[in-house]
Amino acid sequence: MNREVYHRYMYLVAALWNWILAVTFLTLPRIDIHYFSLAGDTIPPTLLWFDCFMGLVFAFGIGFYLISLDMHKNHGLVMIAVFEKVWVFVIGLYYFLIAEASALVLAVVTGDLIFGLLFLEDLLAVRRSTQ
Repeated sequence: MNREVYHRYMYLVAALWNWILAVTFLTLPRIDIHYFSLAGDTIPPTLLWFDCFMGLVFAFGIGFYLISLDMHKNHGLVMIAVFEKVWVFVIGLYYFLIAEASALVLAVVTGDLIFGLLFLEDLLAVRRSTQ
């Protein structure tokens, strides 16, 4: 598969990943707050910050879709996405290690780490090809 096709599919899958996670995690607490036991024993008194975060997850999905349209544009957004994906993993791993997040949460944030590393590799390859 050539780089352009790979780039397009990777960012489309990343967009879908973010949209599915955001919609799922925005919907679940409205169905049954007990779903949040998978995040640990603590339930915040309000879902304000959680909902804001999930809105940003959804917005990053829009960004990934835009990146998928042209591999030579939006490098700044890709750099931010690499940071965001690695940061989400670090935070998820931290909360898993202190026993406030489940293995399921760790699996989800590991998916983000994988995307972050793939984004970094793609960004470096695209930059090398244009020099």
